[in-house]
Amino acid sequence: MKFSDLIKELESLSSSDGLYTRDKIAWWLIKHEKGYIELSRIRETLEAEFPNRNLREQKSLIKELLFIELYEGLEDAFEKSSPTDNKEIDLNIIINKIKSSTNGLSRKDKNFKWDSSPR
Repeated sequence: MKFSDLIKELESLSSSDGLYTRDKIAWWLIKHEKGYIELSRIRETLEAEFPNRNLREQKSLIKELLFIELYEGLEDAFEKSSPTDNKEIDLNIIINKIKSSTNGLSRKDKNFKWDSSPR
């Protein structure tokens, strides 16, 4: 699945005001857990093989690394939310953090086509 499709899928789970319930975040995390585990193993291997290289500078890996950051951000938000609290979770902070950490890649870059404008 393309990164932009993952974002669209995630955004489709939000309420009209852009907030998410814990159950929808849990569903998304479970659905994409296998991909996260596989990509995390690849990242760990590359980090071990090339300890002095910043993987974020490799455009061919950027979407995979962004997916890992997205997954970990969602997982962290889910774990910090209370199961007894019905308050919805705002994920815009996580998405904006990922957008700002792209090493200057433009959304128009041929290797980084991702439109995360609010829907």
